[in-house]
Amino acid sequence: MQPNAPSPRPAGGVPRWVAPTLVTLAGLWAVGVTAVAQPITWVTSEVLVISGYPVPRAYWPGLTVLIALVSGAPSALAWFLVKRPVLRAVARSWSLAAACGALVGLARLVPWSVGDTVVGVVQAALAFALALAVRRWAGAAPSSPRIAGVGPIVALACGLVVLLPWWWVGALGGPLDVVAAVLSAFALGALVSGVRRTGPLRVPVGGPVAGLVLDALVLAVPLTLLAGAFGAPGSQLLLLAVLPATCLALACTDPARRWSGVLLVAPAVFGPVALVDAEEVTLLLVPGDVPQWAAIGAATSAWLALMAGGITALVLVLRARRAAEVKETGARGRVLAGALAAVVVIASAVVWVGTGQTGFHGDRLFVVLKNQTNTRAIPNSTSNLTERREAMYRVLVGNAKRTQAPLLDALRQVGAHPKSYYLVNAIEVDDTPLVRGILAAAEEVASIRPNPELRPIPEVDAAGAADSPTLTGTPANLDAIKAPQAWREGADGRGIIVGFSDSGVDAGHEALRSTYRGGADSWYDPWNHTTSPTDPNGHGTHTAGSAVGKNVGVAPAATWIGCANLARPLGNPGYYLDCLQFMLAPFRAGGDPLTDGDPSRAADVLSNSWGCPDIEGCGADTLEPAVDALRDAGIFVVAAAGNEGAKCRSITDPIGRYDSVFTVGAVDDKKVIARFSSRGPVPGDAESKPDLVAPGVDVLSAWPGGGYSRLSGTSMATPQVAGVVALVWQAAPSLRGDVVRTAALLRASAQDATLGEAPACGGNARNVIGAGTIDAAAAVTLARQGEAPRPR
Repeated sequence: MQPNAPSPRPAGGVPRWVAPTLVTLAGLWAVGVTAVAQPITWVTSEVLVISGYPVPRAYWPGLTVLIALVSGAPSALAWFLVKRPVLRAVARSWSLAAACGALVGLARLVPWSVGDTVVGVVQAALAFALALAVRRWAGAAPSSPRIAGVGPIVALACGLVVLLPWWWVGALGGPLDVVAAVLSAFALGALVSGVRRTGPLRVPVGGPVAGLVLDALVLAVPLTLLAGAFGAPGSQLLLLAVLPATCLALACTDPARRWSGVLLVAPAVFGPVALVDAEEVTLLLVPGDVPQWAAIGAATSAWLALMAGGITALVLVLRARRAAEVKETGARGRVLAGALAAVVVIASAVVWVGTGQTGFHGDRLFVVLKNQTNTRAIPNSTSNLTERREAMYRVLVGNAKRTQAPLLDALRQVGAHPKSYYLVNAIEVDDTPLVRGILAAAEEVASIRPNPELRPIPEVDAAGAADSPTLTGTPANLDAIKAPQAWREGADGRGIIVGFSDSGVDAGHEALRSTYRGGADSWYDPWNHTTSPTDPNGHGTHTAGSAVGKNVGVAPAATWIGCANLARPLGNPGYYLDCLQFMLAPFRAGGDPLTDGDPSRAADVLSNSWGCPDIEGCGADTLEPAVDALRDAGIFVVAAAGNEGAKCRSITDPIGRYDSVFTVGAVDDKKVIARFSSRGPVPGDAESKPDLVAPGVDVLSAWPGGGYSRLSGTSMATPQVAGVVALVWQAAPSLRGDVVRTAALLRASAQDATLGEAPACGGNARNVIGAGTIDAAAAVTLARQGEAPRPR
């Protein structure tokens, strides 16, 4: 080497490429760990919920803090080791972003039981406090020597463009939810702006194009770190998709103008936080529904963010080539910027009003009162079933009106929109901090449960095409339970009313058209308020067909009525109770269940192929008073065991867990227990469940639009048992309304079922297969012989 040649090393002996490489790797690590760990953490929590295991309270705050610290650790190391000012400033801003993310994540320690609004406000307060601290520490931002960037109005326009698709795919929560979302959005915007000022405002490299691109890459790291730690579980996935995509647009804003970054980031945050309920971003709604539309919104929003950033950067670069320094000054520039923002605002309003879901759609609470009616004390006369049901209705409604009155007055005074129930003495009401305070102080309240309502989406997935347009021969499941033999003995369910609470029913289907009771009080839809039977999903049409469908149902001559309690994949206690009340005392469309119900039009048998898990708002005993009252009114309630097998003690959700409900598991065509069928015993209950099993694998039944499809599940087994009850009550009218003796008869007449390779739960095969497989012919014969077992 010649004595005067330039040295490839600085004086300290470390190659010049080491520092930028170290910082680059630290940034890649931060983005990679956050982008991978947060979704894995979310999926794990979803699997726990779906599997019936509680998510520990420390799970989310603990892992959020851990992910943030692990993500930022290499940046902190680079901040400590690197001496070059610009690179050190970059590492510092990333380290501070990780630290702020960890602190913001601590807001998830606040229990969500206090309400999403309170948690959102707490997180916003933390973010504002951190933004103030970081801004004070960073000091004032000097003007950029390379390119000034756009001001607040253009930044706001870019943010509103990023927000635009959320007005189409999403829906606002309650008014206080929106206020909390606005605070959260501005808080995160302020925090991002503050963290940005701790790093180099413009990376001094190359020309305007290279500089803006490098600035954007530097900003993508703190945007990712903060997005992963912010919002409720579920929201952070959407923020991770959208917020880093704003990096180029953010790089184009003038860092010396305080509000530019805030007004860009805040609208981008507002969309995922305000227009999507984080609790609805769940695997339980996959495929389709809210997660699908949220993904569409996030992808579109990210694309618009990149486009807005690219166009803004192009304009800045073109202007920079005409002048050494460009500033957004003068009346003309302000007018153009204001016009751009106004156009985006108008476009947002058009999208929301024209194609979006307008209005407020906040969650509600389900409040159970201590004073529940002892329905066993109401006169019980099976000889006059109508009088028995009318007495039940009269006593239940009277108790609800009397005991709810003071609380209803207090809730109405604060505009909480309370709704009364009588089958369970309960009230549904808006979920706000003020309402929670009123309820906490009310001595008559026994429990307060969430009553989550899915927000509306642009389009609900329709039922798919049928497997077959026509029916050929008798479905195998009917032969397996010997339904044709019962028909030959003259039992077809005629004169018995079967009620279905499900996704709906296609009343125009050839298998169901002729046996629909009709009239103004045979259909109720608390979801969409339709006035005639419809089924957007298919599940309800399939189950109804298996019970009463012509050529596919067990009791093809029975009359049916219906109620939509699960028009979309997740329900709530209110919707489930709406339908159970309707089955006891039907009422006309638009009527009041407490004043317009007619028990003389009640259903005799109820088929319920649904369960109400904790995620939908039900506690273990939330709906038990309702099914106890139905039993005491002489209404036979059949319910699915659930599809949580093959583990024992998996019959956990209402209403299948209750003693007063006849619970049904599923077997295959060889009468071997289906792997998916939930098992007993019910946790905390000595009663063996299920009561019986029925065919539930590849069951062929009616499908919306006129065809036929095969489905599997305990949902498919349940209506077959309801159909057998209709056969029995037609064959032996003296049993009609005698729920206890009928249940005993079904157990006594059951045919064999086998465990296959499945173990007996609790050492008792009845906790897996109940008393065996339902036998329609044997049940009808036993009923006609007058040999129905009497309860001991």
